[in-house]
Amino acid sequence: MMENSKIQLQVDSQKKPATQPQVATQTGNQKEVVSKMNIEDEPQPDLNPLIRDKDYPAGVREWMMTAPAELKFATLAVASAMLAVYATRLRLNYVYDNSLSAILLHVLVCGEQSSGKSFARYLMTYLMAPLQKRDAEQRSEEQKYAELKRRQGKKDGKLPPEPKTDITLLHENLSLSMLIKRADAPVKLYGCPKTLFQFADEIGAIVQASKRQFSDIKQINKTGYDLGSLFGQDYLSETSYSAVVDLMLCYVYTGTPAAINRYMDKAAIEGGSVTRTILCNIENRLGDNPLMFKTLSVEQIESLDNILEKLMQGCYEENGKKLCKERLLDTQWLDSTVQRWCELQRKRVLKTMSKALDVFYKRSSVSAFRIASLMQYLYQLEGVKEGQEIHKLVKQIYLACADRILQNMLGKWGHVFEEINAESELVPYKTNNWFDELPQQFSRDFLAEYLKRNDLKTPVKNFICNWTRKGWIKKIEKNVYSKTGKENKKKQRNNDR
Repeated sequence: MMENSKIQLQVDSQKKPATQPQVATQTGNQKEVVSKMNIEDEPQPDLNPLIRDKDYPAGVREWMMTAPAELKFATLAVASAMLAVYATRLRLNYVYDNSLSAILLHVLVCGEQSSGKSFARYLMTYLMAPLQKRDAEQRSEEQKYAELKRRQGKKDGKLPPEPKTDITLLHENLSLSMLIKRADAPVKLYGCPKTLFQFADEIGAIVQASKRQFSDIKQINKTGYDLGSLFGQDYLSETSYSAVVDLMLCYVYTGTPAAINRYMDKAAIEGGSVTRTILCNIENRLGDNPLMFKTLSVEQIESLDNILEKLMQGCYEENGKKLCKERLLDTQWLDSTVQRWCELQRKRVLKTMSKALDVFYKRSSVSAFRIASLMQYLYQLEGVKEGQEIHKLVKQIYLACADRILQNMLGKWGHVFEEINAESELVPYKTNNWFDELPQQFSRDFLAEYLKRNDLKTPVKNFICNWTRKGWIKKIEKNVYSKTGKENKKKQRNNDR
């Protein structure tokens, strides 16, 4: 939950002298604060509902119809991140962007142990099967060459050239050089980049692997969210792969709340990694039965096979030897829906003055737009529904996803973001004349309390000794002092000169 940000008001050096408290140990308010309005103070709007399970396009519909109620949105997000890999040649024109974008989705599934988050692996066995099969053939070529190289070496210059392979699915234990090599491969083969995909059952394995490779996985993923964002390395070593690539990345990571907190640390929240992430929370209720999907029917499996075949055809041509041409998906009709939702959030920002909401809603809209665009593409591939019906359903999918992405992001990271922003706000530096603000007579205890209220760490005895030595104060009884007026006389002499 978001907490109120607090800003300490600067003490005006010209204000009236402090009044002595009746009790020397009285603490009172240590700081004068002004609280920003909190988004939680504003009544939360109802979430736009998800569409009916049976109304989703093929490739998603089968999973929504068999998923338990607790996993509906998580299922939609995970399936979308996987199917988006096939739509690598699609380009989108988001209403607030000045350049084209691609359907790149980053999904985190958060749940306690045995909460049911392993469903993501279950979806992957079906949805990524065609790409896994293709990758297996490509990896076989790499292994044959590696074995030949070990046996023959480079003697007599008879070693054939290294095969040009195109791997889509990235292992969780991935070196930085291999990542760049995989991203560079389609450019060398086809003259253009393509989407890569990474899956991890435990996000901790990804973090540890990146540490071993001296790389920042969060920065890599951040770069992989946007089309045209370049990433690379340049080493002298022949064993390292040097290149600058247009990294296009979709991923699905699962992990416990503690593991995800370690991944999305303060630096990631401040740096923008969280805003590019679709968080799916799985509630763990004590005593509940494990969450289970219904078994897919024969018809559902056939439907999945058909749509995956069409997706592969929309990705590769010439029997997988060439990427299809880049094509722009017409989403102009969705622009007004996106603008209305964003305008609603902007008004909430003005009411709540929440910086977290201001930043989070903009990127939530982008991710929701990408999911909605993917659904439009799937509807068109399936070829069952008419244009107007597709538009109606896609609009509702966008609104439902935007609401949930934003809600989950605020709930998990909103309060941390507000705290970071409060800490980073620039406050004009100002010195205060603490001596003038004291009353004519004051006790040692009063001075100690006064310094404490103003967050001054200097010991009381230092003030007493300095002011006594200068003749500004004199002791009138035990631990009680009176101003002498000498300090004002000195100031007057300086003004007369």
